[in-house]
Amino acid sequence: MKIEEQQPPRLLEESECRYRCLRAAVADYHYHVRVEGGRVVQKIHGANCEVVTGYTPDEFAANPLLWIETVSGDDRSVIERQSAAVLLGQQAPAVEYRIRRKDGQIRWIQKTVVPYHDAQGRVIAYDSLLRDITEGKQAQELLRESEERFRLLFEDDLTGGYLAAPDGTILLCNQAFVEIFGFSSREEAVGSSLTDLYVAPLSWPRFIQLLSDNKTLERYERTGRHSDGTIRHVIETVLGTFDADGVLLRIKGYVFDDTTSKLAAARMQRRNAELEEVVSHRTQALREKHEHLEAIWNSAFDAIITIDSQGRIETANRAAEKMFGYSNAEMIGQNVKMLMPSPFREAHDNYLRYYRETSRARILNVPRELVAVRKDGSTFPIDLSVTQVDHSGYFTGIIRDISECKELQKHVLEIAAEEKRRIGLELHDGIGQELTGLSLVAGTLLKLMTGVPGTETDGQVVRQLDEVGFTRMHAIVQKLNQRLSETNRHVQQLSHGIMPVQIDAEALRSALDELAASTNTAAVSCRFDYPGPVMPLNNTAATHLYRIAQEAVNNALRHSQADDICISLRQNESEIILEVSDNGLGIDAPDGGVATTRKNRGMGLRTMQYRAGMIGGTLHVERREAGGTLVRCVSLYGGEIGGE
Repeated sequence: MKIEEQQPPRLLEESECRYRCLRAAVADYHYHVRVEGGRVVQKIHGANCEVVTGYTPDEFAANPLLWIETVSGDDRSVIERQSAAVLLGQQAPAVEYRIRRKDGQIRWIQKTVVPYHDAQGRVIAYDSLLRDITEGKQAQELLRESEERFRLLFEDDLTGGYLAAPDGTILLCNQAFVEIFGFSSREEAVGSSLTDLYVAPLSWPRFIQLLSDNKTLERYERTGRHSDGTIRHVIETVLGTFDADGVLLRIKGYVFDDTTSKLAAARMQRRNAELEEVVSHRTQALREKHEHLEAIWNSAFDAIITIDSQGRIETANRAAEKMFGYSNAEMIGQNVKMLMPSPFREAHDNYLRYYRETSRARILNVPRELVAVRKDGSTFPIDLSVTQVDHSGYFTGIIRDISECKELQKHVLEIAAEEKRRIGLELHDGIGQELTGLSLVAGTLLKLMTGVPGTETDGQVVRQLDEVGFTRMHAIVQKLNQRLSETNRHVQQLSHGIMPVQIDAEALRSALDELAASTNTAAVSCRFDYPGPVMPLNNTAATHLYRIAQEAVNNALRHSQADDICISLRQNESEIILEVSDNGLGIDAPDGGVATTRKNRGMGLRTMQYRAGMIGGTLHVERREAGGTLVRCVSLYGGEIGGE
């Protein structure tokens, strides 16, 4: 539309009024766009915009891009091309597109553009007339779907369908109808008469009367005639279409050849029975497999938790319930970060988002030691292994509580520190004092030797010692030798705290023999039983066996109040067996386990178990029938036992 500069005001007002009325009649709402230099400089949305879009004119004014943001992403190019055509002065046909209302509804909109031109034909403004055509679109879609369903039902249906006039002339039929009555083609069937296809039970006029009375005939059985002369038993559903006066206009029928269907039904019944049996067996097999996997899942010692890509817990086994204190129902659907303490809890979502965006795994397939939190808020160390389930977006975490392992490691370190402290005290208080005493004795000897008088003969000094001086000096030397022997023995005993076993064939036997000898006192009888030679072990294995024996002896002395201890080392064909037995109070270890109510005592036993595991052996602690405790470590001997 061009703006005429000299048009009379009255005519302009009338034209404008007619335009507004027309606009209101064809549009649900409109907005006016002002253009300068081929660019949009202002948009003014009509009041009805809120009815169509859910947004007020003020919201459109506050956000100049809101009009395009409401358009469905797939349809934005259509709107952009229309807007570009208008700005270029080109023809811009009406377009249809989808918008998302403020409340989230998807609506279809038809947009018509009415441009305004100046005297030179340049676009200076345009009106966008918008009409909500959602109902029409939905009606079109329903019609299309209905037509498609009818086509599929009519064309692809195994039932013979037809449309006929009241006199029986066939107007339309499908391929199934052609095959039922033996026509060579659909063209041959169309135009023929239904009256020639049926022989019983009613004449055609009687059939039409029955249909007129009932409007619909359900499962109407008749005898039909095939083109080859054979008789077919058919079951038919017939529907009549009538005008307002009840006059029959059309006949629609669906014919089923029951002769074939009975055979098909029998085959189908047999097939269904076979399939049901197969499905039953398969279902039972799957159920048994599921129960088997569930039993394995729930009997696992470690906690197993599966999460989705958002971190939500999908499954958790019984070990997870026991480990964290939550029931399965409390965990399923919750974010797995509920099992993490701060600051890991706050960072976990970022880890998942980083993996989803980059596919770079930071912890997948890499065991890591972390900290977890129980329902009661207490934290504990865990060993976590995470794997992805066949790139499905699900992740499985296997969690092991390593509290006991950490406590054991701490205990081993404390033992080592205590041993170092003991050795330091022994060096300072024992051997140090002995060496100080030896130094004093040596000083006395030196002073005595220096005081021996001497005479010079032929340039040499000859010193003569009388009997009293010799006796005194001999006594000092004898005392010095005795104390040196004692100090040497103390140093050897102390060296066993640092390296109890040296690498030689008799090292372990000698170390255990010395352990028994050092334990044997007037109050405690301790002996070493060594019935036969044992194949030499490397230093690691021998040291662990020695430490196990040492810990067992200490337990017998400290906790069992034993006064008779026996250390035994022997070898079978493929096993090396170390036993320490005592006659003390015994130990509460049901089923050969390592159970105790005393923390330090239990830690000592777990330390022995840990050492046995380090050399590939097993540890058994049991109560002796005669009283007391038996500790047995059995290790397979294969030439590499306890290897580095």
